[in-house]
Amino acid sequence: MPYDAEGNFIYPVPARKGGKRAGSGQKPVVGGQKNTVSPNDGGQGSGVGGQGLETSSPRPIPDPEEFKTQNSKLKTIPPPPIPDPEKLSPQSSVLSPATTSEELSPQSSVLSPEFPPSPTLYTVNEGGQRWQMSELDLAQLWNAQTWPDGFKLTTVTGQAIEVVYRGRWSGGFGPDFKGAIVRVGPELLKGDIELHLRTADWRLHGHHQDPRYNNVILQVVLEDSRGDNLTQDHKSIPTLALLPLFQKVGRKLADSLTIARESGTRLGSLSESEGPCCDRVAERTTDLEALLARIDQLGTLRFEERAARFEAACAADPDASEAGAVQELWAGLLEALGYSQNKAPFRKLAEVLPLAQVVMLEREGRQKGENREERVITLEATFLGTAGLLPSQRRLKPRSEPPATLFGPDEPLDDFIAGRYIEELERRWGWLNRHLAATSPVEWQPLHEREWTFARLRPPNHPARRIAGLARLLVRLKLDEAEDWLTTLTAKLNMLPAEACKELLGICRVELNGEESDSAAFWARRYDFSDRAIMAGDTAKGATADLIGADRGADMVVNIILPFLAGYGRDRYHPGLTQKALAVYNAHPRLGTNELVENVARQVFRYWLENPAEAVPFLEKSKGRAGKLSLNSLIDGARRQQGLIYLHHHFCAEQDYTTCPLG
Repeated sequence: MPYDAEGNFIYPVPARKGGKRAGSGQKPVVGGQKNTVSPNDGGQGSGVGGQGLETSSPRPIPDPEEFKTQNSKLKTIPPPPIPDPEKLSPQSSVLSPATTSEELSPQSSVLSPEFPPSPTLYTVNEGGQRWQMSELDLAQLWNAQTWPDGFKLTTVTGQAIEVVYRGRWSGGFGPDFKGAIVRVGPELLKGDIELHLRTADWRLHGHHQDPRYNNVILQVVLEDSRGDNLTQDHKSIPTLALLPLFQKVGRKLADSLTIARESGTRLGSLSESEGPCCDRVAERTTDLEALLARIDQLGTLRFEERAARFEAACAADPDASEAGAVQELWAGLLEALGYSQNKAPFRKLAEVLPLAQVVMLEREGRQKGENREERVITLEATFLGTAGLLPSQRRLKPRSEPPATLFGPDEPLDDFIAGRYIEELERRWGWLNRHLAATSPVEWQPLHEREWTFARLRPPNHPARRIAGLARLLVRLKLDEAEDWLTTLTAKLNMLPAEACKELLGICRVELNGEESDSAAFWARRYDFSDRAIMAGDTAKGATADLIGADRGADMVVNIILPFLAGYGRDRYHPGLTQKALAVYNAHPRLGTNELVENVARQVFRYWLENPAEAVPFLEKSKGRAGKLSLNSLIDGARRQQGLIYLHHHFCAEQDYTTCPLG
């Protein structure tokens, strides 16, 4: 993935002024993994979530005499010898001299003289054969769990280890494998697994100061080097060192790694997707139609769970006012814009900036006769400033420089417009900050940049870009009071369910649609305020990604708006509203697909996908004729998708196989 040293996302920047970026040649290939980013893949590299991982056999390393040890102060590091280009294999980890630091992958073995990181490759010597292993290789080995016959896992202190569930690879920040179940000695532990090449890497990587690693139950390493592995809450973590165990039984680690790579188990996939659960589902439920009905029931349970949470939130409002209820909806919608990485800061933004205050600000603009563009930029400045995301609040440029100098004076017209837009945002925030502090009903304390997560985030999902969409959504609604939003939403439920789905999506989706304004020109091409934050796409026409797209808008409808209306109806003793919300939910088309849903679906429907003849009666009944069986034909609505998610969260992830509703 393209990230810089601070973990910020580096998005492919289109060539400008006919120039060619340095280092645009061969990408480094380290650890036997191809890790590239295409401008058309939405910013997600092929090496994330186990998708498209291409591995090679263990890598032989050059003669050690070719690499001289650096002096202790690391003032200079001699570059490695560059082999003949004709002899350079695709798996070579040697970097071209044209490679820039911006193009290095996280697994790069190049050291910085200022702050040398821990080595990212481990040299293994087995039977006179020397080869290198990376943490990603170790992750594949742990993921596959393909140990030699008679191989017994033990901690470095001699405690026996039994792996009940090896966890699921996260592929992101935090522990490597989440939700594992491991027996260490007599104790059954449930938590996370962290992988390192050496025991000392725990401290070198700062895990002893990071609360995200407090739930780690086992550290898996190759070499048991010296170093403690205490968590931030001072808990000692047991360590499993694999290389000494292989040496003890006389087995080769390289052989097990090769078997793991050939096992077909993908990093990030559910281990059960190829296991016995698939067969047990078909054994217990031979009728495919009955199985689908059961999954639909699970989807209803997920809806009821969410509705109950909103009902409780509405009931907890001491004033039992409509304003209190709509504020819960406001917080839920903002949380939905944050995905998993930024849910907490978006919810905090909703608390610091209540909907009633935002509506009052937008209403005052209309009363003053401000046009739409003026009101949009006022709300953008309000949201971005309160979120702490304006350039003057961040480390994008030295604070002594004016905001407009983020873009040079000799840049193209669109960059000049960008500088003018940023300058206007900063100017308005100077007044809005004082105004909001004086009128805020809660303690006024804008968020800080450090509360947001930017790394490993698709550019269209950047919080600054989502906030720009939120401002347009509020301006489009033209609310006089916060409670008016509730009236608008409940009115949509009086339509036919299919029409209500479209209307609710229309409220949440925010497109630019060729809008002519400085703000639109900026966000059509960028996802943040850095001059590097360029969206992929035709730079002449601008990127086509919506500020809030159809998939995210539909997710807000299914997971927030409809459950809220159902819970609100129960709290206000309005059963008709609850029934209408449930009817619209049942009729809602399926949402955008994701890996979790696909993995669970393949597990549940594997028997019928491999034996389509068994599904002919279902296809004839559902379509009037036999058609082609696929995951899309089986998952034909949002409720069924939600049912598969419910199944995963409550049974697969919890390893609760004894009470699984599908057998």
